[in-house]
Amino acid sequence: MERRFVPGNARLLKELNQYQILDALRRHGSLARSELARITGLTPPTVGAITAALLADGLLLEGEGLPAASAGRRAVPLSLNAEWGVAIGVLLSITRAQVLAVDLGGAVRGRAEFAVRSGAQPGEVADGIAAAVQRVVAEVRPRRVIGAGAALHGLVDHAGGVMRFAPHFGWRDVPFAAMLAERLELPVVADNDVRCMALGELWFGAGRGVQNFVCVRVGTGIGAGIVLDGSLFRGGRALAGEIGHFTVDLNGPLCHCGSRGCLETVASGPAIARRAGMESATAVARAAEAGDARALQALADAGTHVGVAIANLAKTLDPELVLIGGGVARAGEHLLAPLRRAIAAHALDQRAVVPVHPVALGDDAAAVGAAALVLERFFRGGAVPAVLGWMGRH
Repeated sequence: MERRFVPGNARLLKELNQYQILDALRRHGSLARSELARITGLTPPTVGAITAALLADGLLLEGEGLPAASAGRRAVPLSLNAEWGVAIGVLLSITRAQVLAVDLGGAVRGRAEFAVRSGAQPGEVADGIAAAVQRVVAEVRPRRVIGAGAALHGLVDHAGGVMRFAPHFGWRDVPFAAMLAERLELPVVADNDVRCMALGELWFGAGRGVQNFVCVRVGTGIGAGIVLDGSLFRGGRALAGEIGHFTVDLNGPLCHCGSRGCLETVASGPAIARRAGMESATAVARAAEAGDARALQALADAGTHVGVAIANLAKTLDPELVLIGGGVARAGEHLLAPLRRAIAAHALDQRAVVPVHPVALGDDAAAVGAAALVLERFFRGGAVPAVLGWMGRH
């Protein structure tokens, strides 16, 4: 049913209704106006007025007629104009920075990447990212740049765009979104990297159409992005999903967070490499592929630990799906098979063991999700007025 607000909230109502229409087209593709009314619960006149304005802005396209459900005129479908503009998605991980230009349909139109040196300071990294954005935009030459999103390492205050604690960098309370916004002269929104990974999969990957799922990154660190009822769940203090700091051994190794026996100390990439006696998790994966027994055992042990953590999370959240990403996930079934066995062994109901699959967007998932942060705000906040005249100044 269409929601009704008092007159003072007319603008909010319009924005919410517009978001419903844009989101329906994003999720379903081409739809006739009658289908939009049915899916969103909005009245046909409301759908007509909003889509007319969006067509005038160029944000929607009108295509060839769909087959009529019954005798009569063919319905004219509407769809998002993916080329209307791009959102910039940035991933700042422990070792690298990645910049993507992502269109409204989730396609990557341009990319750049550079290594982040150990000991780099926030200003240096922000300068490097700004330069990479300039290169990507010069290459792609999009019609519009809507804004930039940043997927950041560590504990991130999404509302303020602040890196509260980035343990591998040793940074605390860094206003990284504001630093990027100043350099780019663009609106910038930020979140934790694994939550962005989950959002990328929700909008454009294996999580499309799934209302409740968990996205787990296994790499140098371990974390989870949680989607509940179709939206990211951040928690009261934006700490939700820090499964890498689940305690798995009270007397275990000291973790960089200050606790002992965290999941990261036994199942992260560095922990896997130490267990196998090799220089990196990538080397372990290669050795496992060649049949090396120590490598296979190290990956199996890590998969088991992560599987137990996910089983405990599943008992709390009851997700429909678990997606696995991150560098260690490239080991494939050497990691995923023992992980699935551990989940099944610790499930409450063997008839409903949560399925586990790799992320669909691969290494681009977090940066695409950072761009989706921008698109989510843009779709909610309006069409042309939300866009700054950035292209004309650069």
